[in-house]
Amino acid sequence: MKKKYYINSKVNHNILNELGFFVLKNAFKKEEMDKYRSKFLLSLAKKKINKTTNHLVEVKIDQLSFFKNIYKDHQLKNIVKNFYNGNVGSDFYRIVKKDKINKSPVFCHQDSGYQFGSFDRYSIFISLTNNNALNGGMVVYPSTHKFGYLGDAGTISDKITKNFKKICPDLEIGDVLITHSSLWHESGKNFNMKDRIYLEIHIQDANEPSTKFIIIGKNKKKIKIPFDKSKIFSNSRTQRIVRFKNKIKQLEKKLTN
Repeated sequence: MKKKYYINSKVNHNILNELGFFVLKNAFKKEEMDKYRSKFLLSLAKKKINKTTNHLVEVKIDQLSFFKNIYKDHQLKNIVKNFYNGNVGSDFYRIVKKDKINKSPVFCHQDSGYQFGSFDRYSIFISLTNNNALNGGMVVYPSTHKFGYLGDAGTISDKITKNFKKICPDLEIGDVLITHSSLWHESGKNFNMKDRIYLEIHIQDANEPSTKFIIIGKNKKKIKIPFDKSKIFSNSRTQRIVRFKNKIKQLEKKLTN
C-alpha cells in the first residue's frame, strides 16, 4: 500500500471509507498545536488534571476550558465539513499520551464497544508531538472497520491480527490521523521515551442525542439524552466483572491476613 493513497492535505472520503483511516498532513499550524501541548503539560505538572485510573493512555481535559477552543478552529471545521452532510458534532475530547514513565503498549481494539450511540463515528487524532513507531505511535489495521462492531469490548486476539496488514503512520506536529470507530488499532511501546501526545476529538452526526458540541452545521432534531449514560444499566457484563474482581480482592485480603 503506497503512502499516497492514504496521506494528503485534505480528506479523501473514498479512501477513508475503504481503509477506515486517513492521514492529513499539516492540517493544523504547528505554533497553535505547540500552545495546546504547553497548556496540557503545564496543567499536568500542576496536577490540575491527572491520567485516568486504569487506562493506559487517557487524560481527561474537560475541566480545562482552553481546549474547548478547538471546536471553533476553522482548520477543524475544514476537516469535518464533508462529514454527516455538514452537520458535525462531538460528544467528547481528550488527550491520549505516552512519555518516559507511561510507556506501555496499548492492546489491539476497536472503539465502538466503548461508545454510546450509532456506529458511524470517527476520531480525529491531532498530533501535538511527532508521533511514530519509536515513541509508541498509533497503529491501524486497514479496512478492518468493515467487520463492524465485534459484539464486545476488549483485546482482539493476536491469532487473528497476525493475518492482517498494519500501519503506523509517521506524524509530525499538526498532522491528523482520522479513524473510524470500528477500525482495529493499537500502539506499541514508547522505546525512545519521548512524549507521544494526541488530542482526540470524537466526531459524530450533530443530530446524535449524545452530541455536546456543534463543530459545524446544527442539530436539527435537538434531541438530548435525558439520563446519565453511566447509570443506564442496573446489571451488565461490565458491572458483573467489577463485582467479580472485588470479590477476588476480598478473598485475597482474607488469605493474606
